[in-house]
Amino acid sequence: MPPYLFPLPTTTLLTFSSLLTDPSGSYTTVLSEATAARTRLQLALRSVHDTEPGSSALAVLDAVQIYLPYLKGIIACLDADELLFKGEPNFPWTSPLTQYKLSPPLLSLPSIHSEHLFVLLTYTLALSNYAHYILSSLPTYEKESVSRNLSSEDEKRITAGLSRAVDLLCQASGLADWIAENVSLQVEPIKNALGGRLAGKGGHRWPVESNRETFKGLSMMFLADAHLTAIRKLLLPVLPHVLFSPAGPPLPSKHPSASLLAKLYLHVTSLYTSSRALLKVQQHSSSSEGKKLFSKDFDIESSEGEIIVTLKRYLKKESLLSSALANKWLGIDLGEGAKSSTPKIGEALSYLKESLSRLEDLEDSKTRERLKGLSIGIGKNTERKKEERKSRKSRVEYEVEDTKAWVKSYTKMNDTVTFQPIPPVSSLIAPSGRPIFGPKAFVPPPSKFEPAHRLPSPGDDDDETGGKDKSGEGEAEYAGKGSYF
Repeated sequence: MPPYLFPLPTTTLLTFSSLLTDPSGSYTTVLSEATAARTRLQLALRSVHDTEPGSSALAVLDAVQIYLPYLKGIIACLDADELLFKGEPNFPWTSPLTQYKLSPPLLSLPSIHSEHLFVLLTYTLALSNYAHYILSSLPTYEKESVSRNLSSEDEKRITAGLSRAVDLLCQASGLADWIAENVSLQVEPIKNALGGRLAGKGGHRWPVESNRETFKGLSMMFLADAHLTAIRKLLLPVLPHVLFSPAGPPLPSKHPSASLLAKLYLHVTSLYTSSRALLKVQQHSSSSEGKKLFSKDFDIESSEGEIIVTLKRYLKKESLLSSALANKWLGIDLGEGAKSSTPKIGEALSYLKESLSRLEDLEDSKTRERLKGLSIGIGKNTERKKEERKSRKSRVEYEVEDTKAWVKSYTKMNDTVTFQPIPPVSSLIAPSGRPIFGPKAFVPPPSKFEPAHRLPSPGDDDDETGGKDKSGEGEAEYAGKGSYF
């Protein structure tokens, strides 16, 4: 269930005093502090990688937020030539989103901008992972056995957790978008100058994390995950009806609009589809969508240097599932929420049958049969085991059963009351998707220190000229003013 739990990058210890020259001697203390801040980040990442007790995405976020202001100050001082590299810079990082035959190698990344890129990559992935940990710590309220015992305090905690996760994912989306528009563009010239290869042992190619399209794709993925989390919050008040009432029509009076849910799922589908395209996930034609997700023909494998397989599969599954649910709610909207006196049951059945077909494609038939054999079996406790299996239903299994109930009900209504033809779903015009929110704009933290003589930026010329004009008001004009030799 979204959001996806990302592997985080790792790095090794690095001392800025051995990497940089400070000609003026003005930055000795802050460089020592910067080294300590980076070491804290390195230790937090290693703890997560080694799954040590007490390690968490929150500890990584704290370490990044402490280190970033120092890193910004170092970049500014390098740009102003107040700090200089002693030799060829080398920032060691592993790339968690790039597929390798073995474990991810430690890459030697040149340029301070590569360091900046991977620190911000860590930041955005840790934000998403923190949202994942918050949601995983909540009671599994979508299960019958848990929902029967939820207290008002539990409901408040769940609502607060869902809201916090949505906010974190929107932050991650905004940050990924900012990286794509700013830091990635600074790394691109370095990649081109080196011919796409990194120096050092192995001569590895630049990882996918160095591409602008990767961060654009991640931004859309985080936003899709945020919308799915928001939909869970939207459905929370009607959860008792969903779990304890027979599936199918009618919807309860307080149920969110079927039209709204359909448009939200359409938007989520669009985001996941765009993310997959940007991350170069293999696309399949509509003729192959009927194949099983985990069959050999439908499996998505990665070659070395591409996006990791698990992320590709996650995007593929979530894209197909949100598309199926969009069709489900489009059908329910036509059947239940039609403004006309006669509901469009024929068109509703077309959408619902398309949804059911896609949902069934998402199920692994072999795994399903194996689970049935293990959990149901033959014996006196068959009914109890059926209930146990029902409590362990996955999202897809639940949606399959619910959609079947809607199809069965509408089919009966159409066969006995409305007698409407069922058009092909390709002939129907679906509405556009609707977003609830967008990425949360990232505001870079202020630098911990600034160069003593900051180089003027292109936008500073007019301001400086204006300042000189103001300070020079009342002074006599003379020949050769401003020309000094």
